[in-house]
Amino acid sequence: MPADPAFDADVTRAKALLDQYGTWIDRYRGGLPAGWMASIMLHESSGNFASPGDPTIGEVGFYQIAAYVPALFGYDASARYDPETNVALAVLEYELEAVLWMLEVPQVHLGTDDSWKLARLTFAVGRAGSRQLASLVAAGGGLLDGDVYGSIARYVAAYGGVPLGNQSAATVARRVLDIDRQWRIGQAAGGGASGPPIRIPDPPAGPYTLPPDVAPYFSDEFPVTLLVIGGLAVVAYLLYKRHA
Repeated sequence: MPADPAFDADVTRAKALLDQYGTWIDRYRGGLPAGWMASIMLHESSGNFASPGDPTIGEVGFYQIAAYVPALFGYDASARYDPETNVALAVLEYELEAVLWMLEVPQVHLGTDDSWKLARLTFAVGRAGSRQLASLVAAGGGLLDGDVYGSIARYVAAYGGVPLGNQSAATVARRVLDIDRQWRIGQAAGGGASGPPIRIPDPPAGPYTLPPDVAPYFSDEFPVTLLVIGGLAVVAYLLYKRHA
């Protein structure tokens, strides 16, 4: 792997974002690792809510939420201007994209690291472009079960990217391969385990709705109190068995 002199500095910056916005990230992260959320924020805005995005689609905020996104979840477009809701919308959008990947590409396993990298790929090169890449790799028999992003990344590393819309082949290759770097930054910054899409709490913008085609794949978050009680019960049982 080529030397990456900026990696440590980016990890430090991602850790700082996790410290600053960790309360919101932990509350709304759903099935995404917390470090991954911090790394994406770093890439999209460096934690500057006023960071300018693509004006043609009205990108706003920490996660550059486009104007059309809030409506997917029953909100007015203005909801993306609330900083806390911006974080929640990002999670909902990534979870939606992960489900769509699973529904469209049978080799995708929902809730894995691979599925979250693929959700990120959708934002990096576009939904249509990301599927075009998957189809290209699949046509050559190289789309591995449970390792779809990895299959695409290895193909691009070996053969280069392909032009997608107004993106040059070189730009596509850079954006595809940078996702793995962003993932490693997230793991170094805060880690966290991947899980399936979760129905996150309602943000300040109010109750949200999920598109009917993806809603069945969102699980209800298991209450933390029950996890704690269950853990204590297991410990008590083991102590009882040990001294019985």
